[in-house]
Amino acid sequence: MAARAHGPIVCVSYLALAELWSVPLFPVANHGAEVRATEQSIAADGPMAAAVLAALHAPTTLVANTIGDDREGRTVRTWLQHRNVTTTAMSATSVTTPWIVVIADGHHTRTWFAHLPGVVEQLAAVDLSPIATASFVYVDAYQLIETAAVRVIEATRAAQVPVLVNLGGSPLSDGIRSAAAGYEKLLIQTNVDDSAHAEAFTVARSLLAETAAAWVVVTAGAFGAVAVSGTEEIAVPAFPVNVRHTHCAGAAFSGGLLYGLRSGWSMERSMLLASASGALRCARDHGAPLPTLAELTLLTTTLG
Repeated sequence: MAARAHGPIVCVSYLALAELWSVPLFPVANHGAEVRATEQSIAADGPMAAAVLAALHAPTTLVANTIGDDREGRTVRTWLQHRNVTTTAMSATSVTTPWIVVIADGHHTRTWFAHLPGVVEQLAAVDLSPIATASFVYVDAYQLIETAAVRVIEATRAAQVPVLVNLGGSPLSDGIRSAAAGYEKLLIQTNVDDSAHAEAFTVARSLLAETAAAWVVVTAGAFGAVAVSGTEEIAVPAFPVNVRHTHCAGAAFSGGLLYGLRSGWSMERSMLLASASGALRCARDHGAPLPTLAELTLLTTTLG
């Protein structure tokens, strides 16, 4: 999947403050659980993918919603600045910064609660002109922001730019299918739970049949990832690490994958870098620097 050599990778998604809570075990209904730790990060996957790419020194632009000039908004802005993420997202005193609470238990099972006032409407009208000069486009295609994702896919097709559509585990909707089907520069990424890892190839083949994408990539946590095209099937392992959390592991995978594809690497080599990126994201705390290319390359050599 050839990309324009010099343009930035444009990542489109919602931008929000993420509160990450750790509990020993999710409670049953009408019961509670002790919160053992809280940390802050950002959401959604698109901003994290942009940060991963920035750490790899790939030119990147994040296109996202407006955030508030409140404490939460300043935290988000500082997070992006410290990671050298260029963004079109503006700050406004009239806006409340969106937020999401992600709760993870000792089995790395997660659930989340999002408060995204005005985000859907903003993303549906956001300026997409950076796509015209992009080398690659990444877009989160969650059900919540489907209307915006369809618009991004249509703009990307018009500009003839390769696009990675991240379903993030959401089903392929009629709108996304219609916008993306048959585009020869389409890459789809989604995930399955660890317990369903044996279904990864089946999910990938099904999505390939529905869209005729160039590639479909399915991540399966500790069981690695697979990719299928019309002529190839690839599987790469997950790198064994001490998992601290799983927040935005898929986004870190996407960032590594896009770096490799933009550099003209094969899908298999790109996926190995992506797997290393996801692993090191899970192994480091939320305040730690994102991995460099040298660190990811070193980890990939452990397979030899």
